[in-house]
Amino acid sequence: MEWEQDIQKGIVEGLSRKGYTEGQDYELKTFCMDTKVTYTTPEQIEQRAEIAFDLIEEFKPDIVFVNNDNALKYVGVEYTKRHPEKKLPFVFSGVNLDPTIYEPIESLEVPGGPITGALERIPYYEAFSLGKRIFPDASNIVLLADSSPSSNLVVSTFKEQYLDKVTDLPLQVIDYIQVETFQEWKEKVAEYQTKADFIGILNYHQLRDENGKVVPAPEVAKWTVYNNKLPELGLIATYAEDGVLAAAGVSYYKTGIYVGVVGGEILRGSEPATIPIVDPKVVDITFNLGWAEMLGIEIPATELAEATEVFHSIG
Repeated sequence: MEWEQDIQKGIVEGLSRKGYTEGQDYELKTFCMDTKVTYTTPEQIEQRAEIAFDLIEEFKPDIVFVNNDNALKYVGVEYTKRHPEKKLPFVFSGVNLDPTIYEPIESLEVPGGPITGALERIPYYEAFSLGKRIFPDASNIVLLADSSPSSNLVVSTFKEQYLDKVTDLPLQVIDYIQVETFQEWKEKVAEYQTKADFIGILNYHQLRDENGKVVPAPEVAKWTVYNNKLPELGLIATYAEDGVLAAAGVSYYKTGIYVGVVGGEILRGSEPATIPIVDPKVVDITFNLGWAEMLGIEIPATELAEATEVFHSIG
């Protein structure tokens, strides 16, 4: 997936900023667990983790970067519990849950073990503020998500991480809806055409068809933009490439740079046990100008100037 490539590029850049050049100072080996699309059951994820363990034993790395909740839980945490004597450093990113639920991690401020990294927190305030700037008369938004484990985590912590912390809400969230199937997704998009000012999109990568197969994400996005009369606001920056009108989300490249720098510090002798686990708060803003033009919407020049990237085609 593109976001995984962005994180890897960022890690390489982050390591270079600490004096480590790929191919010259280190060899980088990657393994994609692919637990969001292909290997989705707990049994399959555990099997993929075993492959990762074998690679670690064969490659004997000085440090391991793990990206997303499954990689942290099934590889980083499990390996550390199996081999506490090795103290192999793990640096994570893309983690939505509170990692202190895992025994090897004592606290966010002082992890206390060989695991540290970067939290991933949906930048609701930045996204909703973006929507309000583009459509000043808008007042509310409905948020849609699939029923994947990562979406479950994000939705379950929405109140704690956003509503309880923000008093001046740019947009009122009238509902946060999770669905399992593409058909349910279509029905909810249709239902809220007269109830909301925005369709907010968290995740659409685990929607299933009538046969239980995952529907390709670009297909979901294309259907959504062509059948939705409301402006879409993505909570992942890459969604604009699929056709979503505007998106504000965690910058995976900049997150990669952050964890790469942390990794470089560990390679230089810093203890992961003392490196705080934080949300780097790095956000990308993107637009799909092709869709905006078809809708007759003009994105303000000030917003385009600040955008990380713009796209001109849908999907």
